[in-house]
Amino acid sequence: MAINIVLIIIAVLVICIYFSIKSRSNIGTALYRSTGVKHEFHQVDLEKQQVVGVVTYQNHTYMTVLVDVKMDTVQVEGSVDELGDLAMDKDSYIDMFKHQAKFFIDNDIANPKEYYEKLSTMR
Repeated sequence: MAINIVLIIIAVLVICIYFSIKSRSNIGTALYRSTGVKHEFHQVDLEKQQVVGVVTYQNHTYMTVLVDVKMDTVQVEGSVDELGDLAMDKDSYIDMFKHQAKFFIDNDIANPKEYYEKLSTMR
């Protein structure tokens, strides 16, 4: 009888371990690493409601985007195509710059770098 109890306990342990391992197999880890491609806002003109954003990599400017929030226009110089998989596609950068420009203008943020640094120290 003691052997039966030990066998039942072993069987239960094996089943618990199996389901524990199986449930963990869906758990993963993501590693995010910078590609070195940067996007920055070089100019925010609250009066004219214009924002200039740039995409750089290794100190070289690949794309400059001028967003005129008031006129709802965008001017683009350059391209990120050369960066391949290191960067987002051109349209994604343009959309991001447009949304950020509107946010800066709507919230009277003339210096985005200072704004984000201030936010990071508030945590």
